Amino acid sequence: MILLMQFSFSKTSLFIAALCLPIFAEPLNPPSITSSSQLLPKSKKYTPILAMDGKLKTSWVEGVEGEGIGESLQIKYKSPINFRSLSIYNGFGDPKLWAANNRIKKLKISTEEGIEEIVSLKDSLSLQMIEFKSELRAKEISLTIQEVYKGTNTENTAIAEVVFNSEQAGSALIPPKNTWAIGKWKTKSNIARIQLHNDGTCEMGYETAKMLCTWTEKGDRVIVSLEATLPLTNTDILEIKRRGNPSDPTLEINGKHEFISNRDGV
Repeated sequence: MILLMQFSFSKTSLFIAALCLPIFAEPLNPPSITSSSQLLPKSKKYTPILAMDGKLKTSWVEGVEGEGIGESLQIKYKSPINFRSLSIYNGFGDPKLWAANNRIKKLKISTEEGIEEIVSLKDSLSLQMIEFKSELRAKEISLTIQEVYKGTNTENTAIAEVVFNSEQAGSALIPPKNTWAIGKWKTKSNIARIQLHNDGTCEMGYETAKMLCTWTEKGDRVIVSLEATLPLTNTDILEIKRRGNPSDPTLEINGKHEFISNRDGV
């Protein structure tokens, strides 16, 4: 879903479609999660449990000197699970800290039975689904950092969220209740796009300058957290609210700007 934005004060028509997503049940076979290290061991901000808490903005961060090669998460279930894939959000989940920290380029998945597989991850905050060569059955699983994409400000390597796609394990990932599909919009001088993904991640910006973001739905509004301050609004938080006639609504941003529709087919 792509939103092209123009800030104005005239009302016009808008197409909005809500895509309902299921809310996953609490896992019946919850894992215990440990790690070989964590950043600032006395702090709760980077503990291994944060890699499976269902929240994008909390993350596990390894704590050794250097890039964290060889550091790992250990996940132990009470009873074995069968899984053919895992879902992962690579890097620090807060968009303001994602580029600053290392992200994983190659990850080794190993089980207590000695099965190992090394997979490549994209350098992206959006949800990635990793398919294995065959279905695996395991009670204890390790995820070990093999290679990284380097951050801009630190050598610390992070994982925002990971889950094994298994009926026996349930799922900790809870995406937003709805996704708004919001027409096309543009500014007078350039085209500003915001692409909202079902998993709560997004990208915002112009063709020549893009930034990461995350979003959540709160009642009649969507809250977007940007990687950096947006010059047009002078803030890194966008509050997009729907108002007016439900059949012919308008959207406002941060309580003062309105979107008007792009009729040019851009």
